[in-house]
Amino acid sequence: MSQLIEVKVKDQFSNIHAVQALLRAIPENSVLHKLSLFQKIEHIIVNGEIIRPSIELLFESRISASIYRIIE
Repeated sequence: MSQLIEVKVKDQFSNIHAVQALLRAIPENSVLHKLSLFQKIEHIIVNGEIIRPSIELLFESRISASIYRIIE
């Protein structure tokens, strides 16, 4: 089952925001279970916008043109 958690992100202006993140459902006995938190995030939700990660594990908003990076 997927899990919704709260994480902190930093935008390109170094502002910190508390947002929600949806974690992928990964079985505990799977090799993928050992991935870092960042690699388990399917998307983040910022001001109601669902933002998926890029290859660089950054989250770029299409609405506000902000770029977010997970910090914790």
